[in-house]
Amino acid sequence: MLSRIQCDLLGSFIIVFFIVEHAICLESVLPLGNSSRSLGASRVSGSNGRWRYDSVYKDSSPLRVASSAANAGAAPVDKNAGSESSATQPPTAEPNVDPSVRKHIMWFEDSQAYGLNATYDYRFKLRHAPIPRAGTPWPMPQSYLPSNVSHVVSSDLSLAVTGSSCPVLHINFRRIRRNIFGACEEDSSGTNIFQIFGASVVRSISVNVQKRCTKYPYLEMDESYELVVKSSGVVINSKEVWGALRGMETFSQLVYEDHAGQYLINETVIKDYPRFKHRGLLLDTSRHYLRKEVIVDNLEAMAQNKLNVFHWHIVDDQSFPFESKAFPMLTKLGAYNDETHVYTHTVIEEIIEEARIRGIRVIPEFDTPGHTFSWGYGQSHLLTPCYDYDGKPNGKYGPVNPTLKKNYRFLKALFQEVMSVFKDKYIHLGGDEVPFDCWLSNPFIRMFMQRNKIEDIRKVLNLYERELLKSVVEIGSSRQMGSGYIVWQEVFDNEVKLNPDAIVQVWNGDAYTIDRITNAGMKALFSSCWYLDYISYGQDWDKYYRCDQLSYKTFNESLFIGGEVCMWAEFADNDDVTPRIWPRASAAAERLWSNQQVTDVHAAAPRIEAQRCRMLRSGLKVGVLSGPGYCKEYKQRRSTPCRNQILDSKQEPGNTQTSSPLALFLVAVIVVLLFIIIFTAIPAQKHRLISVIVHSIAGGKAQRMLTLVIVMFFCSWFIWWIIRQAGSYH
Repeated sequence: MLSRIQCDLLGSFIIVFFIVEHAICLESVLPLGNSSRSLGASRVSGSNGRWRYDSVYKDSSPLRVASSAANAGAAPVDKNAGSESSATQPPTAEPNVDPSVRKHIMWFEDSQAYGLNATYDYRFKLRHAPIPRAGTPWPMPQSYLPSNVSHVVSSDLSLAVTGSSCPVLHINFRRIRRNIFGACEEDSSGTNIFQIFGASVVRSISVNVQKRCTKYPYLEMDESYELVVKSSGVVINSKEVWGALRGMETFSQLVYEDHAGQYLINETVIKDYPRFKHRGLLLDTSRHYLRKEVIVDNLEAMAQNKLNVFHWHIVDDQSFPFESKAFPMLTKLGAYNDETHVYTHTVIEEIIEEARIRGIRVIPEFDTPGHTFSWGYGQSHLLTPCYDYDGKPNGKYGPVNPTLKKNYRFLKALFQEVMSVFKDKYIHLGGDEVPFDCWLSNPFIRMFMQRNKIEDIRKVLNLYERELLKSVVEIGSSRQMGSGYIVWQEVFDNEVKLNPDAIVQVWNGDAYTIDRITNAGMKALFSSCWYLDYISYGQDWDKYYRCDQLSYKTFNESLFIGGEVCMWAEFADNDDVTPRIWPRASAAAERLWSNQQVTDVHAAAPRIEAQRCRMLRSGLKVGVLSGPGYCKEYKQRRSTPCRNQILDSKQEPGNTQTSSPLALFLVAVIVVLLFIIIFTAIPAQKHRLISVIVHSIAGGKAQRMLTLVIVMFFCSWFIWWIIRQAGSYH
């Protein structure tokens, strides 16, 4: 049996232990004093001008203390340097180096790579990616005012819609909850007792959409939003639902996880809108057939980077995977496999829906008259027979034959089917890389030119495009949203007369090309510097980040509506197309969204690394950006099947069928009462632990009060734990 003094000492020890434990827990939840989450990282240029580096604390919060230029990267100073004794006597022990909590990341201009400031010989650099700056948005908003006041984000985060209520809001709310906490876990936030009593907990998102909801995103949609984060909750104001989606995406990026596993967010005020209205990704599914799951993964990545147009290059010379019910032989003979490598109307509708709920438009491309070799298998007399120098057919075929009227009837019927499946106003008609040699070799086309007094072969292309564009406009007259078209720049260069709302996409030009297009009153898109299929060893995302045609030439900016990142799939398939695109495409995404003045690659480097980590956390298989490194928050708790399960669910937050919280609370109270009854019924002398507790309670008034506080903590935590085990409440 322990003595009274021993019991008092042991009881005091237990009290101090739990007070310290809860103080540590409190520090992990609430910002205490001058923590390391107060200032941003600094970039200091070396005196020799060869490099620059970021001195970043190894902390997962978005705001870190910056080190001074004098201390950053400074080598340890030998106090005995230059003395006679230090020069003659060998060292007796290793230098007493104080371990630093910082990693000094340098930018080496000669090798165009990031690395550690850790080696004396510059020939042997230690490559290292910048430290991810978690909790920072990507792309950078137009106005971003963060603070160092942080709050816990409750895993019971709820959505309140105060304006127009759209189903897509609830679907995206589930999506961002999944990206933050994980959809396949019952408890993702590491909730502790201070989330119950603390006032510094964000529990809700209030979304106010002013205008009526539109079902599908469109070119002129308003994506602006305002985001305010306070301890009382998060408020997102937008004119249209598409702006609310962008605001919810930004909110999910501001949340970060600290060392204790708590999800935190800093008080922030954001006013944001896109720089360009058309921000797209071209994905080629003809050279290699891409599964629906791979396409959906890229749609998810687009949403996380605020791209809003999926340019679907669905058919080309190599294959025709589009299911045509009007012309089934096109698919049967043109697809790689007409059973496994075909996009049926149902699959296309599902992909369009996956894009819609993320605020992404889907624009298909059916490129003609070139790039149509796979069409010729299923449609006779569509392609032009080529002839050799002796005037005999050489067995090869060129572009669509522009002299046969039945070909125009076929094209109109095909595009009528295509535009009934796809819902956007615009369709991409291609028009690039037309091989004129085959047309010129064909004697029937030469006779057609003579009969119509055409001397320039480009006039034949002009005639073809004029007939095709007229058919598309006629089809649009029966659609509610009308019709519009996008063409590659060759159509404009060949002086084809285009409608005023036509869009010309530049893939082989520069600012001068854009200037010519906009001066002619046409809308222009730019893609020349964003071809992701060109790969090389080392870092290249900064090349895409620096591309900005507006900075080189002044022209009609209102007609320059944006750009697209292009991924041609000659050498990419389901296994590697996503990591080749992302997060390299994220660099172009910020260029297309953020202010023109946001151009500092080194300031963007820690943020884009954090964006990569977030994409990995959401289950996306993305590539490496800047060399060796790691994601501090990366746990990969989610997978594609889990993502699809959440997005396919039609249940909205608030409709989850769970047990009543009041009933669970009563059960917990009963359990605690039973514990107290058992505790008082057993003689204290028969159990040492009970004896310790009894003698502690019987001590002085201060000790008794502290003990009661501990008991209250335990009871409250137990009740909360019971409720948490039953699920989340919204």
